[in-house]
Amino acid sequence: MNTLYWIEELLPNEVIPKKMPGGVGYYLGDKFILFLSEDSKTTLHKGINYPFQLFYGVFFPIVKLKHNAVIAKFQFLENHPVKKEWLYIPAENENFEDEVRLVLREVLRKNPLFGIPVKETAAEKRARENADEIIDTRKPSLFNTDAPKQKPQPKPKPAAKSKAPGKKPKENQKAINELLLNIAKRRN
Repeated sequence: MNTLYWIEELLPNEVIPKKMPGGVGYYLGDKFILFLSEDSKTTLHKGINYPFQLFYGVFFPIVKLKHNAVIAKFQFLENHPVKKEWLYIPAENENFEDEVRLVLREVLRKNPLFGIPVKETAAEKRARENADEIIDTRKPSLFNTDAPKQKPQPKPKPAAKSKAPGKKPKENQKAINELLLNIAKRRN
């Protein structure tokens, strides 16, 4: 990020950068808000030649349903042909710096139109759940703060039910179906 490095300087400290394929993503709270890319100077994608470089500029991740509202306010934003949920400002725009500052101001105000919520991965969820303290609520421990925490003992499982004597075993459903089909064929 040599030529777009100045954008990172506009971001507050609570914005977290993360290296991603093709550039750097930025997160604010639980939202993915910005992606900077200087990866490719190509204008061609799937046989279509676009009037801007596809991966050289600033991407604003926005939920697809909110695109029209954002474009109504910032008409210079482009729908990106590859990243469908992202709006884009190509770095070759004449007013690139001013346009980036305008949109960034709205993003940093935590405008609900901007950003895509980050989904928690299964591994992150397990780590969060395992980090919680295990508290044995069977014994009151309000005043006993020195006692070590113990895992609660699992409840005993009920004994398996035994089959009553004289009860018929469950019949094979496939055999019953074949029998019924044979009877139906004979009647026709």
